Amino acid sequence: MKRTKKETIGLLVTMKAKSGKEQDVKNLLLSGLTVVNNEPQTISWFAFQIDESTFGIYDTFEVEAGRQAHLTGEVAKALLANADDLLENFNANVNIQLVNVIASNHKTGSQNKGLLVIMEAKAGKSTDVENFLQVGKQLVEHEPETLSWYAIKLDDTRYAIFDTFTNDTGRDAHLTGKVAAALMENAPNILKGFKATAIQKIDILASK
Repeated sequence: MKRTKKETIGLLVTMKAKSGKEQDVKNLLLSGLTVVNNEPQTISWFAFQIDESTFGIYDTFEVEAGRQAHLTGEVAKALLANADDLLENFNANVNIQLVNVIASNHKTGSQNKGLLVIMEAKAGKSTDVENFLQVGKQLVEHEPETLSWYAIKLDDTRYAIFDTFTNDTGRDAHLTGKVAAALMENAPNILKGFKATAIQKIDILASK
């Protein structure tokens, strides 16, 4: 999965299906792949599932014009048109987060499993968190089963890691690897209230 364009910005969207609507939400997300495959400015696009009723989208762009084109495109329109029927308390201003991509690393492979880690920097430690994430990019270069790895800035103090793998074996190797070990080692010094439960295992439903 080599990138010829620089991923600088993105979107992280989370949503919770209403009871009995889980499959409908999954189908809605799966239908988005054909659309985004025809969006040249959408560089990466992932639909994922966190648990039985919680879903998400993560996508990246080179420039703001690409992100805005996606936000006014068919996938966003379909999501908003169906939100009242399918989703619990969906608020576009809250659930659709504009993010910055701090670092990314890609390898070729079939992406089926993933991790989503949300973290908050301690006061005055945002630069330290960003430096740590830059180091993480170099470490995952040596993890052949870590296919996509993103360090994301959500706002002034909140950050995320989004990464993908072919199977549980690759994911487990990452979770017992150098990046995870460094995260747990540095967390008490740079992160606010970080616990291992913040590392969420996800299923990749579709990806571009």
